Amino acid sequence: MSASTWWLKGESSLAKRITPAGLVVGRSPHCDVVLRSEQASRRHALVYLDTRGPRLVPLGTNPTIVNGEPVASDRELVEGDSLDLYGTTLEVAKQPGERVSPAAGTPVWVLEGPGGGLFGMAHSPFLVGGSPEDDLHVEGWPDGALCFRARDGGLEVEVSVPVSIGSTELDAGESAMMRRGQAISIGDSSVRVVTGGELASGSTASLERSDKVTHARLEFLPRGGRLHLTLAGEEHSIYLTDRRCDLIAVLLQPPEPFAAGDAIEDDVVLSRVWGKKRVDRTHLNVLLHRVRKDLSRIGLDGPALIVRTEGGGATRFVLAHGAEVVLE
Repeated sequence: MSASTWWLKGESSLAKRITPAGLVVGRSPHCDVVLRSEQASRRHALVYLDTRGPRLVPLGTNPTIVNGEPVASDRELVEGDSLDLYGTTLEVAKQPGERVSPAAGTPVWVLEGPGGGLFGMAHSPFLVGGSPEDDLHVEGWPDGALCFRARDGGLEVEVSVPVSIGSTELDAGESAMMRRGQAISIGDSSVRVVTGGELASGSTASLERSDKVTHARLEFLPRGGRLHLTLAGEEHSIYLTDRRCDLIAVLLQPPEPFAAGDAIEDDVVLSRVWGKKRVDRTHLNVLLHRVRKDLSRIGLDGPALIVRTEGGGATRFVLAHGAEVVLE
């Protein structure tokens, strides 16, 4: 099991990696990919990565052309797709996962096994499971249960069986970014990420801290928005589709007398997210589940960040005391 990296390539040798936060393409100088043509909207399109692969979200008034055909709504992108953006052509490229060893001086991620032993992941990908061919053998686990990959200073895991990461459940085939201190459980045994990544100090001391969001920024787009969260000095970003973005918006900037971090009553959330449409708590619970899964994909504990009050009836976004919240 070895996941691929997806790229948006220009006509030169330049390319930008497609991430869960997405790449905004448009005429604005604040876009990730800037277009020259006046026909392009300031924010013309978004290309982001979900659990299935890259997707395109048209944002502008003029059409986005994919493989010669105008696209008016969200659609999946595949390798070789060509985006024609008024004089700028971008191609979707797929880079198969390959096993590589970290360069000298690069911090190596360290796992703590079920018995407490420590194991450095000296290459990427790194397989954990019950097969003698796996890099780390865990008795009783399915073959190749976990596939870890170092990515941009972070650690990604793809699972071939259902697992638990804290209070988050992942199904077979799903992936998530891991944070130091998080454990992955299969049955009664688990492995834990002890240290590693860009902030690694070289120490293998246990990390038992409970990080909270110190800075939250919701960047609105013509469709949906990008959420940027800072925990323990590390920023995590993800693109959220329309209603998921609306849910985060009402939790981070609720109407008076509520404030960010408060438990916001269901009636308030339902009216802000769905307007006059007749919906109930079932719709809210489904939306909460999806947003929590989105957050878990980028290495955060979704259920611990967005919590329901005991007995239900209200929802809060957990923030550190004095956290800065920006909606723009």
